[in-house]
Amino acid sequence: MPVFKFIIPLLAVALIGCHDRSTEDNLKLIHDDAKTAKTTDGHEKLDNPHDFQALLDELGTDHEPLAPSIQPIITEDGKTKIDWSHIDTKTAKVDKTAFDYPFLIDSEPVVNYANAYNISAEQAQYSMLLSMASPEALGKIVDQLSNQYIAHQFRDGSDPALIIQVMPDVVNEQHSYIISDKFAEGLELPIEIVSTQNAQ
Repeated sequence: MPVFKFIIPLLAVALIGCHDRSTEDNLKLIHDDAKTAKTTDGHEKLDNPHDFQALLDELGTDHEPLAPSIQPIITEDGKTKIDWSHIDTKTAKVDKTAFDYPFLIDSEPVVNYANAYNISAEQAQYSMLLSMASPEALGKIVDQLSNQYIAHQFRDGSDPALIIQVMPDVVNEQHSYIISDKFAEGLELPIEIVSTQNAQ
Protein backbone atom coordinates (compact mmCIF):
# COMPACT_ATOMS: atom_id res chain seq x y z
CA MET A 1 0.00 0.00 0.00
CA PRO A 2 2.78 2.53 0.80
CA VAL A 3 4.32 1.82 -2.63
CA PHE A 4 1.16 3.05 -4.38
CA LYS A 5 1.33 6.32 -2.39
CA PHE A 6 4.60 7.13 -4.19
CA ILE A 7 3.67 5.71 -7.61
CA ILE A 8 0.41 7.68 -8.03
CA PRO A 9 2.00 11.14 -7.57
CA LEU A 10 4.83 10.17 -9.93
CA LEU A 11 2.32 9.13 -12.61
CA ALA A 12 0.44 12.42 -12.18
CA VAL A 13 3.65 14.45 -12.64
CA ALA A 14 4.53 12.41 -15.73
CA LEU A 15 1.09 12.97 -17.28
CA ILE A 16 1.23 16.72 -16.61
CA GLY A 17 4.67 16.83 -18.22
CA CYS A 18 3.35 15.03 -21.30
CA HIS A 19 0.38 17.43 -21.52
CA ASP A 20 2.66 20.48 -21.35
CA ARG A 21 4.94 19.00 -23.97
CA SER A 22 1.95 18.26 -26.22
CA THR A 23 0.77 21.86 -25.84
CA GLU A 24 4.22 23.17 -26.79
CA ASP A 25 4.27 20.92 -29.86
CA ASN A 26 0.82 22.13 -30.93
CA LEU A 27 1.80 25.78 -30.50
CA LYS A 28 4.94 25.16 -32.55
CA LEU A 29 2.86 23.62 -35.34
CA ILE A 30 0.53 26.63 -35.37
CA HIS A 31 3.50 29.01 -35.43
CA ASP A 32 5.12 27.08 -38.30
CA ASP A 33 1.86 27.11 -40.27
CA ALA A 34 1.59 30.87 -39.82
CA LYS A 35 5.15 31.36 -41.08
CA THR A 36 4.43 29.17 -44.08
CA ALA A 37 1.29 31.16 -44.89
CA LYS A 38 3.33 34.38 -44.96
CA THR A 39 5.63 32.98 -47.61
CA THR A 40 2.93 31.84 -50.05
CA ASP A 41 2.64 33.38 -53.53
CA GLY A 42 0.71 36.54 -54.43
CA HIS A 43 -2.52 34.80 -55.43
CA GLU A 44 -2.78 33.02 -52.08
CA LYS A 45 -2.46 36.37 -50.33
CA LEU A 46 -5.86 37.26 -51.73
CA ASP A 47 -7.34 34.70 -49.33
CA ASN A 48 -6.85 37.38 -46.65
CA PRO A 49 -9.68 39.90 -47.11
CA HIS A 50 -7.60 42.56 -45.34
CA ASP A 51 -4.63 42.27 -47.71
CA PHE A 52 -5.51 45.44 -49.60
CA GLN A 53 -2.19 45.73 -51.44
CA ALA A 54 -2.55 42.26 -52.93
CA LEU A 55 -6.11 43.08 -53.93
CA LEU A 56 -5.01 46.31 -55.61
CA ASP A 57 -2.24 44.47 -57.45
CA GLU A 58 -4.75 41.91 -58.68
CA LEU A 59 -7.20 44.59 -59.81
CA GLY A 60 -4.45 46.49 -61.56
CA THR A 61 -3.39 43.53 -63.67
CA ASP A 62 -6.58 41.62 -64.40
CA HIS A 63 -9.26 44.28 -64.83
CA GLU A 64 -10.10 47.16 -67.12
CA PRO A 65 -9.63 50.69 -65.74
CA LEU A 66 -12.63 52.23 -64.03
CA ALA A 67 -14.90 54.45 -66.13
CA PRO A 68 -14.44 58.20 -65.60
CA SER A 69 -16.89 59.91 -63.26
CA ILE A 70 -19.91 61.74 -64.67
CA GLN A 71 -19.01 65.31 -65.56
CA PRO A 72 -21.14 68.47 -65.13
CA ILE A 73 -22.22 70.72 -68.00
CA ILE A 74 -19.94 73.57 -69.07
CA THR A 75 -21.94 76.60 -70.25
CA GLU A 76 -20.98 78.90 -73.14
CA ASP A 77 -19.52 81.43 -70.72
CA GLY A 78 -17.35 78.74 -69.13
CA LYS A 79 -19.34 78.15 -65.96
CA THR A 80 -20.06 74.76 -64.42
CA LYS A 81 -23.69 73.60 -64.26
CA ILE A 82 -25.01 70.50 -62.56
CA ASP A 83 -26.17 67.83 -65.00
CA TRP A 84 -29.37 66.83 -63.23
CA SER A 85 -30.08 64.06 -65.73
CA HIS A 86 -27.43 62.00 -63.95
CA ILE A 87 -28.73 62.87 -60.50
CA ASP A 88 -32.52 62.75 -60.68
CA THR A 89 -34.32 59.51 -59.86
CA LYS A 90 -37.24 57.93 -61.68
CA THR A 91 -39.23 57.79 -58.47
CA ALA A 92 -42.76 59.18 -58.59
CA LYS A 93 -43.52 62.15 -56.36
CA VAL A 94 -45.93 61.53 -53.48
CA ASP A 95 -48.17 63.83 -51.47
CA LYS A 96 -46.28 64.80 -48.32
CA THR A 97 -49.54 65.19 -46.37
CA ALA A 98 -50.50 61.57 -47.07
CA PHE A 99 -47.03 60.09 -46.50
CA ASP A 100 -46.55 57.39 -43.86
CA TYR A 101 -43.78 58.97 -41.77
CA PRO A 102 -41.49 56.71 -39.71
CA PHE A 103 -42.06 58.76 -36.54
CA LEU A 104 -45.40 59.53 -34.90
CA ILE A 105 -46.78 63.03 -35.17
CA ASP A 106 -47.10 63.32 -31.38
CA SER A 107 -43.70 61.76 -30.61
CA GLU A 108 -41.28 63.76 -28.48
CA PRO A 109 -38.72 64.47 -31.27
CA VAL A 110 -41.46 65.81 -33.59
CA VAL A 111 -43.01 67.96 -30.87
CA ASN A 112 -39.62 69.36 -29.83
CA TYR A 113 -38.69 70.14 -33.44
CA ALA A 114 -42.02 71.85 -34.07
CA ASN A 115 -41.61 73.98 -30.95
CA ALA A 116 -38.02 74.88 -31.80
CA TYR A 117 -38.93 76.24 -35.25
CA ASN A 118 -42.44 77.42 -34.41
CA ILE A 119 -44.06 75.19 -37.03
CA SER A 120 -46.80 72.57 -37.04
CA ALA A 121 -46.16 68.93 -36.20
CA GLU A 122 -46.94 68.01 -39.82
CA GLN A 123 -44.28 70.43 -41.07
CA ALA A 124 -41.86 69.07 -38.49
CA GLN A 125 -42.33 65.50 -39.70
CA TYR A 126 -41.64 66.54 -43.29
CA SER A 127 -38.60 68.70 -42.52
CA MET A 128 -37.04 66.10 -40.21
CA LEU A 129 -37.36 63.32 -42.77
CA LEU A 130 -35.96 65.45 -45.60
CA SER A 131 -32.95 66.26 -43.44
CA MET A 132 -32.33 62.55 -42.86
CA ALA A 133 -32.72 61.70 -46.56
CA SER A 134 -30.73 64.61 -48.04
CA PRO A 135 -27.35 62.77 -48.19
CA GLU A 136 -28.77 60.68 -51.06
CA ALA A 137 -28.75 63.70 -53.38
CA LEU A 138 -25.76 65.42 -51.80
CA GLY A 139 -23.34 62.62 -52.64
CA LYS A 140 -24.24 62.62 -56.33
CA ILE A 141 -23.97 66.41 -56.58
CA VAL A 142 -20.58 66.54 -54.87
CA ASP A 143 -19.30 63.86 -57.27
CA GLN A 144 -19.98 66.24 -60.16
CA LEU A 145 -18.70 69.40 -58.51
CA SER A 146 -15.45 67.90 -57.23
CA ASN A 147 -13.23 70.75 -55.93
CA GLN A 148 -15.87 73.37 -56.78
CA TYR A 149 -17.90 72.20 -53.79
CA ILE A 150 -17.30 74.19 -50.60
CA ALA A 151 -19.87 73.20 -47.99
CA HIS A 152 -23.50 72.33 -47.39
CA GLN A 153 -26.21 72.78 -44.83
CA PHE A 154 -29.81 71.78 -44.35
CA ARG A 155 -32.29 74.58 -43.79
CA ASP A 156 -34.70 73.50 -41.08
CA GLY A 157 -38.13 74.88 -40.35
CA SER A 158 -41.13 75.67 -42.51
CA ASP A 159 -39.11 76.01 -45.74
CA PRO A 160 -36.71 73.04 -45.64
CA ALA A 161 -34.03 72.69 -48.29
CA LEU A 162 -30.57 71.28 -48.93
CA ILE A 163 -28.28 74.24 -49.56
CA ILE A 164 -24.96 73.56 -51.30
CA GLN A 165 -22.32 76.27 -51.26
CA VAL A 166 -20.06 76.29 -54.33
CA MET A 167 -17.33 78.32 -56.02
CA PRO A 168 -18.34 81.49 -57.96
CA ASP A 169 -17.82 79.74 -61.32
CA VAL A 170 -20.75 77.37 -60.68
CA VAL A 171 -24.24 78.29 -61.93
CA ASN A 172 -26.60 79.16 -59.07
CA GLU A 173 -29.95 77.39 -59.33
CA GLN A 174 -32.81 75.70 -57.53
CA HIS A 175 -33.93 72.14 -58.17
CA SER A 176 -36.51 69.66 -56.89
CA TYR A 177 -35.15 66.18 -56.24
CA ILE A 178 -37.42 63.17 -55.62
CA ILE A 179 -36.00 60.85 -52.99
CA SER A 180 -35.70 57.16 -53.84
CA ASP A 181 -34.61 55.74 -50.47
CA LYS A 182 -37.39 53.54 -49.11
CA PHE A 183 -37.86 55.37 -45.81
CA ALA A 184 -38.57 58.69 -47.63
CA GLU A 185 -39.47 57.41 -51.10
CA GLY A 186 -41.32 59.92 -53.25
CA LEU A 187 -40.85 62.98 -51.06
CA GLU A 188 -39.64 66.13 -52.79
CA LEU A 189 -36.33 67.58 -51.57
CA PRO A 190 -35.73 71.23 -52.58
CA ILE A 191 -32.07 71.88 -53.46
CA GLU A 192 -30.38 75.27 -53.76
CA ILE A 193 -26.96 75.70 -55.40
CA VAL A 194 -25.48 78.94 -54.06
CA SER A 195 -22.06 80.42 -54.82
CA THR A 196 -19.95 82.05 -52.11
CA GLN A 197 -20.65 85.55 -53.40
CA ASN A 198 -24.42 85.01 -53.08
CA ALA A 199 -24.44 82.96 -49.88
CA GLN A 200 -26.31 84.49 -46.99
